[in-house]
Amino acid sequence: MARPKPHPLALFSIVPKNDGAWAILHHPHNRHLVSVVPDPEVKGQSTYGLNIGFHIGSKSRSTLATLGRGADVTVEGANISRIQCSFEIHETTREIMLYDRSTSHSTQVCGTGSTPFKLGHPRRVVVDNRTNLEFGFGGVACNLAHFHLIWHARNFSIEEQINCREDKPCLARTVDETPTVVPSQRVTRIHTPGNQHPEIRYTLRVQLGKGSFGEVWRVANIDSGEHLAVKMVEWPALQSHNYILLKREVETLARISHPNIIEYISAQGPKDNYLEIFMGVRDGTVQDLIRVDDLFVRDPLSADLLLHQMLQALDYLTFKGLIHRDVKPENVLYTALPDGSYHYQLTDFGLCNVIGNARTFAGSGFYIAPELENNRGAQQTSKMDVWSLLVTLTYAMNMGRFREKPLHTIQLRIKAVHEAVSEEIFRPLRDMAHIDPNQRASAADMLDELFNGVGRTTPRNQIRNDITQNALLRPQVQQFRPSDEGGKRPEQLHGAMVTKRPEQGTNDQPGSREASQTSIFPDRRFEN
Repeated sequence: MARPKPHPLALFSIVPKNDGAWAILHHPHNRHLVSVVPDPEVKGQSTYGLNIGFHIGSKSRSTLATLGRGADVTVEGANISRIQCSFEIHETTREIMLYDRSTSHSTQVCGTGSTPFKLGHPRRVVVDNRTNLEFGFGGVACNLAHFHLIWHARNFSIEEQINCREDKPCLARTVDETPTVVPSQRVTRIHTPGNQHPEIRYTLRVQLGKGSFGEVWRVANIDSGEHLAVKMVEWPALQSHNYILLKREVETLARISHPNIIEYISAQGPKDNYLEIFMGVRDGTVQDLIRVDDLFVRDPLSADLLLHQMLQALDYLTFKGLIHRDVKPENVLYTALPDGSYHYQLTDFGLCNVIGNARTFAGSGFYIAPELENNRGAQQTSKMDVWSLLVTLTYAMNMGRFREKPLHTIQLRIKAVHEAVSEEIFRPLRDMAHIDPNQRASAADMLDELFNGVGRTTPRNQIRNDITQNALLRPQVQQFRPSDEGGKRPEQLHGAMVTKRPEQGTNDQPGSREASQTSIFPDRRFEN
């Protein structure tokens, strides 16, 4: 007898759409999975479906259910494989994916808005309440059985259910487990020379941001189940100012690679008059850490890691001849690590420019360097990013009660920053606070002075000497620490605050990307 409503641990049900599917539902071995469900075609009416979820108790923790001659859902027929298809849970993102496990490639998604298995890729696609709502299998047309997916509201955590399950290796699938095609290599540029970059198909998850530029979303890659961030920017008029900024952002991201800069994956479009820029997705921004629990006020020691990693990012950009021009808490992403620390990455290169070309006014609010206000139109340097980083840190830690001070003029902002660096624990950063950019320390200077050069990209012989000489005239400064304990060396405080890597020297990190050979933009030089 069918259940009056879906099982409490069912994620969705598959509802028959043809006689072959109804025969599967009525099979004696499948009766325990049948329940009354809403009819997907007649509003307000009910029908029957097979419940798919954690109650099935499949042979693997990551498997919701298998369908086939020897599967969780029994399917009979000479054209059906032992394991015809399966619903799997992605290992990290917990997306639900339909896999074609058949030896004859006779499973396929169908219906309005479906995204069929991509040629040359593993035969799997994400399924959700908006994407790939129908599938069929068996026969040349994959339609001997045709089902519709009905998703249910759930009152349980997928993560908790997975953790409660146990793998049964002695019962694991063997015959149909091998992917039916060889996976393709991940592509990391706009275009890979000699090969057209395949389109990234995705389904929306959560909006991460919105502004005059467009929107940023967390999305699920339909073909892999991985999560990405996509920045959707309205396609500007050819050779307009916005066009130049957008072109510059994409081409900059495509030719840089550093652990503390968000990784660029690809760009595609214009699609529906929008360019889509795909990047890695992270847990949030430094502004989120400030807003949620004021991390850097509550735990000042954590600012050391933020400073070190952002100095490394800015030094790398300087070595590459680039200025970010919009360093602020909203543009620094974080990833929480298992040990309780954070990994930071600089993002949003919409205002980035080449050193030597940058002259236009750029930046955000009180993070803007004094030289942009005092000498508009002058050639800009990467020292403006150093000032912005100092203000970011000052704001994050609320040093000298920075957030409570009036900051509506450049004179008041400079005064507030100088009062912050006069605080004892902020004094090691005073070389970042010079009004004159020629006297201000570079990111490489600060890495050498505070972190013994760990993570520096700029070769030592290219670092100016006056900062080092000034350091010799005053008491030796240890690494920047908001709170030292008992005079111990920084390395002895709470274990290593950062993972120390060999100096980068003049070479990129392993796996760095070359500039794209081709572009989605007509060829134009960078402009200011």
